[in-house]
Amino acid sequence: MSPLVIPIVAIVMPVVLAPTVMILKQRRLREEWRHLERMKAIEHGLPPTTGHAFGQAFAITAIGLGVPFFAVLGAFLTSIAVPDPSPLTEMPIAASAWICAMFISGGGLATSVVLSVQAARAAREAREHMAAAQHKPVYDPDAFDVVSSRC
Repeated sequence: MSPLVIPIVAIVMPVVLAPTVMILKQRRLREEWRHLERMKAIEHGLPPTTGHAFGQAFAITAIGLGVPFFAVLGAFLTSIAVPDPSPLTEMPIAASAWICAMFISGGGLATSVVLSVQAARAAREAREHMAAAQHKPVYDPDAFDVVSSRC
């Protein structure tokens, strides 16, 4: 082991640790602010906002595109790496890899379709609830018990 490893690690460690700590702190603060915003919305009778529409869309896209891509990549690499099929096996290994990739890709696509339909339905319900909540008066005089009304 080189004697320069310790000084190099000592120099590189703050370069990695300082941004990591700052990012984690900012993420925690952002989640705390999001929580406070949701609590205020609930307190005022509004539906809580999710604020994760981009994250949901990214996850659905990652499932819909990523799963089939990696399944086909795995089948392709398997068919390249496996030598010619022997006559002893009924089905070549490459064919079984492509069949498995087809089923895995179909499952990934079906899952992304189901998730996108559920996300669209949830967004529509949230919009309808927000529209209904906007017509509700913010101040309800019957909700407060006034001392003069007890006389």
